[in-house]
Amino acid sequence: MPYVERVTKAGNTIEIERYFTSRYKKKGISRGDKVKPTKEEQEKVNTRQAERKLRILINANYGYGDYHLVLDYIRRKGEPDRTPEQMRQDIDVFLRECRKEYRKAGLEFKYIHVMEIGKKGARHHHLVVNKIDTEILQRCWYKAYEGHNRVKVFPLDDSGNYAELASYLIKYTGTHKKGTDGALQGKRWNCSKNLVRPEPEYHIISDREYFKKEPKAIKGYYVDKNSVSMGVHSPEYYGYGYLRYTLVKITDRGGWNADNQGRCHCSSVDNSRTAGTDCGSISGV
Repeated sequence: MPYVERVTKAGNTIEIERYFTSRYKKKGISRGDKVKPTKEEQEKVNTRQAERKLRILINANYGYGDYHLVLDYIRRKGEPDRTPEQMRQDIDVFLRECRKEYRKAGLEFKYIHVMEIGKKGARHHHLVVNKIDTEILQRCWYKAYEGHNRVKVFPLDDSGNYAELASYLIKYTGTHKKGTDGALQGKRWNCSKNLVRPEPEYHIISDREYFKKEPKAIKGYYVDKNSVSMGVHSPEYYGYGYLRYTLVKITDRGGWNADNQGRCHCSSVDNSRTAGTDCGSISGV
């Protein structure tokens, strides 16, 4: 059989992807002309795959009440901005202090980290971390960044589906990979070694099953309409068709509403003196 279904369970989500694979090539299956992707097309494919990996990692390891954390730098006129090397040193100290504090609290520290330099030069660290007293996080950043504690904390919502947060973080990594300094971290993100990494299940499916293209929810789940993507010919799938979508568990907290799907369900705890992070378009932060 020429098509497979890849099913990945991550927290409250189930990602389903159906596509052709040459491992089970069958005579008579037609496809579009196989054209080598352009550099731009390949970059889009790589970004989409990286976003999928990050999305699954976040969904599998974090949930309601955990944090999207933003560590800010203070910019003063006439003073040089923090260099990427200094930023890496700062985050190393912050992570070290967090490990100590979480251990004291009887918790295991789990993190995902992305460095950002904005278009206008503003420096930030974005992290996803498990819940702890926000004052502890302030103290850790105070030690790492010369006595400053500009920390912004955005608790994750109760949906369990943090696709837009993953997309938000990935967009910065793509920008920096093209910059003059190259990737800020050597790779798109760094994370702790204790994170759960879901393994997908693969099922061989028939042609007829594959072309039932309408995603269907299973009991206790709904289809995230924003996740549905399909096509007849794609460079990503060697010229053959594909279908992918995400199922999201309906939780007891009542966090899902069909009319609000795709909107932001964020609340924020801003521990800096001035607000500045716009999460209005980020669902899940």
